[in-house]
Amino acid sequence: VLSCSCLPDLREDDDPPCTTENKQIIESQCNVLKSDKFKVCHHLVNPEDFIEICIYDMCQYDGMKSALCDIVQAYVETCKNHGITIKWRNSTFCPLPCPSRSHYKDCVSACPSTCNDIFASSLCDKTEECTEGCECDDNYVLSNGNCVPLSSCGCRDDDNNYYSVSSLSVEQICGFKMC
Repeated sequence: VLSCSCLPDLREDDDPPCTTENKQIIESQCNVLKSDKFKVCHHLVNPEDFIEICIYDMCQYDGMKSALCDIVQAYVETCKNHGITIKWRNSTFCPLPCPSRSHYKDCVSACPSTCNDIFASSLCDKTEECTEGCECDDNYVLSNGNCVPLSSCGCRDDDNNYYSVSSLSVEQICGFKMC
């Protein structure tokens, strides 16, 4: 017979390091998870634990907005795992910064068009779930992580090898059929 005895938990309470004034402001910000925008998920994912973590983290990091955004994103992802999609970001609330010549969308393709594969997004498996992220503007595609004009893309040779514009000489460009 095994017996187990545990020592009492003598740790100090993990109260967030907040002033009373700060805590009220932070609580109101974290309570955004109780708003109508997130209500559709409340019956599946209780926001209270997320709000508690949000308050602690924001107090710990002196009201840093990215802590709020991280917790809201975690809540939204948990809801998504339960089959509920919530559109929550906008230009003033937790905007997702996108590189130049791209823009935020709440549903982007998992396989975006690139210079190497311009038709990737149209040929992508449509059963794949989309995710939020940045998408290149019209007439731009990804090349080495940047959105570049389609006209800046390279071309393929007869063996289907891709060459970027910067790696090609004029003689090579003129010799390829698919430029």
